[in-house]
Amino acid sequence: MTGLKKHRTLVMLLLVMFMLSLILTGCGNTATPTPEANKTAGPVTLTFWHTQNTEETKTLDSIVADFQAKNPDIKVQVTAVPFDDAQKKYTIAAQNGDAPDVFRSEIAWTPQFASLGFLAPLDNLVSKEDLADYMTAPLNYNKYQGHLWGVPQVTDALGLLYNKKMFQAAGISGAPKTMDEFVADAQKLTDSAKSQYGFFMRGDSYWLQPFIWANGGGLLDEQKNIFINNTGSVKGLQFVLDLRDKYKVMPKVIDFKNDYDNMQTGFKTGKYAMIFNGPWATSDLLGGAEFKDPANLGVAPIPAGPDGKTGSPVGGHNYVIYKGSKHVDAAYKFVSFINSAENQAKFAKNNNLLPTRKSTYDLPDVKSNPLLLGFKAVLDKATNRPVIPEGGQIYTDFTPNYQAALTGQATPQQALDKVAEAWKKLLNK
Repeated sequence: MTGLKKHRTLVMLLLVMFMLSLILTGCGNTATPTPEANKTAGPVTLTFWHTQNTEETKTLDSIVADFQAKNPDIKVQVTAVPFDDAQKKYTIAAQNGDAPDVFRSEIAWTPQFASLGFLAPLDNLVSKEDLADYMTAPLNYNKYQGHLWGVPQVTDALGLLYNKKMFQAAGISGAPKTMDEFVADAQKLTDSAKSQYGFFMRGDSYWLQPFIWANGGGLLDEQKNIFINNTGSVKGLQFVLDLRDKYKVMPKVIDFKNDYDNMQTGFKTGKYAMIFNGPWATSDLLGGAEFKDPANLGVAPIPAGPDGKTGSPVGGHNYVIYKGSKHVDAAYKFVSFINSAENQAKFAKNNNLLPTRKSTYDLPDVKSNPLLLGFKAVLDKATNRPVIPEGGQIYTDFTPNYQAALTGQATPQQALDKVAEAWKKLLNK
């Protein structure tokens, strides 16, 4: 026993001497390193992908430069991604563990990315003051399964845009408030001999939605109940066909591939008196011959249907942060800066984009902009789409079936029944 005790004593003395040597040499910190301790010295580098157009990117670049000047420890690598490729590109990058720290996500993509586990929840990062400042409709697109996955950067809704001079020449005093007035005004503004029409309608199902809601129809809800083929929805699609075939106030043939550009060009040159479009279109429109005087461009809410119902799809984009980011706090600091009320006002002034912060509407550059105030009135009557992971995929089958009705290959009921069947498969119903 005595030999065993001496052996234990010797071992203990050696351990004590070893620990003392570690402490003296400064190597005795055995705590788990924090993420900050793992970072290399020098500035943090953030990656940021966005989908903004050329004119909007000029405003963005100026704001990013301002951020970096005020935060020299944070560098931002900015990449513009074509909108049509952005959803797929981000999905692949996130699956490969290589998504950007910050991404400008279309509103329908946000719940999808959240459901796939790509996004960092922002519940503990966004202040109560900021939450209260964001407008309800765009903020709701960031809420999914009890968490906040982003903040709204910009919002929009389709409004009724009209040429005030053409209205005055036709003896019309203001924008139509009901669909009956809309038809009557469009008839007064149509002159087939001049190939002039009161209205231009796109072959994209997004533009069909206001007519569906005005006639008492719907899309689907967050419980995944489907309304796209109910009586009101069918009436909405039939109404569009009547505008063309019965009232003859829109072109008979729609070039689906080029209809957006054709709509913009025709409106800018006085060929069409009314269109549906959002605030993103105004920079282009104001460069047209008809709108050299910006005051000639009228903006109004979508006219109400026979039962007083109206609606317009609320769109927009959110800023989201990648769950795998090593710099979540720095990423949110960047988001907070570029999405401040003052910087939203710069996008509003330079690009006529609709802010998502209530306080921005009190700033001089927004308060004095009649186009933005017109779209604010549009947004007040607009309709949120369901915040579900499948929300960004509902147009895949919606648009071709809507076009089948426009080309006479299906009745409105047949076309929308096919949409409903496709949505049942999409929603696993």
